[in-house]
Amino acid sequence: MKVLIGGKTLPVVITRKKMKNITLRVSKDGEIRVSCPHYAASAEIERLIYSNEAWILDQQLRRQKENEINREGVNGPVVYWLGEKKYVRYLPAKRDSLFIEGDILTFFLKEESDERIEKTFRKAAAKTLLDLCEERRGEWDRKICRDHYLKEPEISIRYMTSKWGVCYPQKAKIVLSTRLIHYPLECMEYVLLHEYVHFLVPNHSRTFYDTVRRHMPDYAFRKKLLK
Repeated sequence: MKVLIGGKTLPVVITRKKMKNITLRVSKDGEIRVSCPHYAASAEIERLIYSNEAWILDQQLRRQKENEINREGVNGPVVYWLGEKKYVRYLPAKRDSLFIEGDILTFFLKEESDERIEKTFRKAAAKTLLDLCEERRGEWDRKICRDHYLKEPEISIRYMTSKWGVCYPQKAKIVLSTRLIHYPLECMEYVLLHEYVHFLVPNHSRTFYDTVRRHMPDYAFRKKLLK
């Protein structure tokens, strides 16, 4: 199926399966995707899409901006590092590394390839974020862990596409996404606290956010930056 959205003819990916309602979403690459019952008529699907045209255009714009912000040096000459725009260059070297000076982010590479660029970027991002966490965790170790007789967590960084952070209360572990490197430092600080608070409140109830607010009154602003 193809539809005319925002003056452009766009394909629609339709997945038919056992379900009751038709659902509509825009993928990370801006694709219009529909999940629907096997018996759903094409006309019904089209009506749903056209009635949500404004929402689809807004979502596509958001996805485009997200893709630009989350570049890791592979696509395009610009990378966002802790919320600041950096211009990328590539230089040959004996080993892969990343160096930042001013607004220039330099990849030193044994061999220039997408795989090496991505791996080098994520390694540098993980180290930077982990160092920042270690600098800032003391307050939460004291106020959340020691004050409530909880074990201080092990913090690690890895690439995650769908979450900013995860906590494992029973294992006393917190994992943050390398994608936080693209956003202002305030965002990483918020996500770190968010995961710490889950040691006290396991859900996202009002009590949870009241606790977050008590420790970080401007958390809503920081959270909005991630969106």
